[in-house]
Parts: sequence; structure tokens; C-alpha cells
Amino acid sequence: MPSNAFKVVSALFGLVAISSVLPQRAIAQSLEALDQLVLASANPADGMTLARSQVGSGALLDALATLERILLTDPANKPAQLLHASILCRIDDRDGATAEFTRLKAKDYKKPEWAAARAPCEASPAPRQGASK
Repeated sequence: MPSNAFKVVSALFGLVAISSVLPQRAIAQSLEALDQLVLASANPADGMTLARSQVGSGALLDALATLERILLTDPANKPAQLLHASILCRIDDRDGATAEFTRLKAKDYKKPEWAAARAPCEASPAPRQGASK
């Protein structure tokens, strides 16, 4: 029967063998795509366009990441703050959204923009899986 040390060494060699077979091109393409996303959000206007596109395609977590990159370089970006808060409601992070909306001021936005951003928070939450009726 092989010892535990032998099993561990065998497993490590197996992992090394598997990782050497992974297509390096796919990894490079993933890194290139990530670089493009970072560059696209470096300019706040371009980043907002990207975030809105991501929201439109349903990629809400990607949109949040894009908005957070914008807010890192431009923390006073009002449209990014409002969209970020609104998306938090859409992913059912109502506590986070409430904290952000509390910090934001409605007077800094047009009434229709503010209402549209708040709408997902004011809608009834979707029923959770496994919740009893």
C-alpha cells in the first residue's frame, strides 16, 4: 500500500501534468479581455457606456465591477454612484443599496433618473428558492 507522502507527491505531479496541458492561448485571451475591460473603464464616460451595456445584457456583476473601477478613479462620479446603488437592488443587496441611496442626495439627480434608479429597490423582492408559501 502506498504511503500518504507518495499519494501527495503523485497528486502534485498529476496537477503539474494537467496544468501543463491547459491551453496557454485561452489564458492569454482571458488576460487580454480583462486588460480591455480595465482600459474601457479607465475613462469614466467609456466606463459608463460599458456598464450600461453590461446591465442591458444582464451581466449585473460585471457592471458592478466596471462601476467600482470608475469610482476608484472618480469617486464623485454621480451617474456611476446612482447606477451602482440601483444595481445593488437588482442583485438583491438591499442593505447595500439602502446605505448608498442614504448617502446620495436626490436633489443631485433629475427626478426621472432618481425614480428609475430607486424602482428596483421599491419593487417587491423575488421569492427565494426554498421559501415556504
